[in-house]
Amino acid sequence: MSNGSLGSWSTSNASWEDIGAENGTDLLTPQDGFDHGSLPYRIANILISVSILLISIFGLMGNGTVIWFLGFCMKRNPFTTFILHLAAADLGTLICLIFFAIVSLLWSFSLLPWYVYNLFMSFGTIPLLFMYNTGQYLLIAISMDRCVSVVFPLWHRCHRPPYFSTLVCVSIWIISFLFTAIDIFTPYTDFYQFLMNAILCLPLMTLSTMVLFIKVYFRSQKWKKGKALTAILLALLVFLFLAFPFTCILLICFFTPVTDYNVQSVAISVGLLCSCLNSSINPLIYFLIGRNKRAQSRESMKVILQRLFKEEENCREKREVPVQTQM
Repeated sequence: MSNGSLGSWSTSNASWEDIGAENGTDLLTPQDGFDHGSLPYRIANILISVSILLISIFGLMGNGTVIWFLGFCMKRNPFTTFILHLAAADLGTLICLIFFAIVSLLWSFSLLPWYVYNLFMSFGTIPLLFMYNTGQYLLIAISMDRCVSVVFPLWHRCHRPPYFSTLVCVSIWIISFLFTAIDIFTPYTDFYQFLMNAILCLPLMTLSTMVLFIKVYFRSQKWKKGKALTAILLALLVFLFLAFPFTCILLICFFTPVTDYNVQSVAISVGLLCSCLNSSINPLIYFLIGRNKRAQSRESMKVILQRLFKEEENCREKREVPVQTQM
């Protein structure tokens, strides 16, 4: 994996040799890596790193709760299988971001040797890219599955293979792992991954979101608007606004010659912060959409998840009974 594949949160985005060669100087020392002019960028990186650390902690709690209840306390269905794997990918992404934030803070306060920092930023991006891409592909699979369920509800209910969700999730994990493994040995593979994300994944995600929104809120007013579908729509919208800026920023960094490593560092930090928010907000969406606003007492997360993810199945069953009766 190339050293500058994901970038870093400081001017060591490129190796010290590259920076020295570009400036016509010898190998830079750690003290030479920052000057007085880069102090505002260092402060910005520190603030962003602290924000990522705090948000990730709450995201870990939320996704961990979802994994616990969906994986061990509730009966799984094809829909919750997708949600369970998505929560696991988000959890892995947040764990990687926590390590990135800690290492960045240690480096910013000169508590970590520069070669350790450079080594971590070079190889620590591997699990982050793995989890990031896996979560993205899983959300695309969820959006396509929901599109089929609202456009062809009878086929989705009666002719869908029983273990389809599990097979799709396992396949996504394997494909994402293979892409990441190839990236270790082949330079610029991650560039093509992000290019594929922008050219293929973004249009698919946008199209799925538009189909779901139009089908449910405009053309299907007689259908009951399930809370689960509303939660997925919100998750898709959040993903489009938060996750893809990370991909776009990295592609811009690949295409644009680096003139200021400080600016590039802050830009990548903002992209990572958006990804952190995206991986942390889904449990909050489930809670806000699934809770009973009229309930006097405080409901447990298990009750909220049960109501949220079972309501969609119940709504589909009610819609399909008349169709099956006519047949």
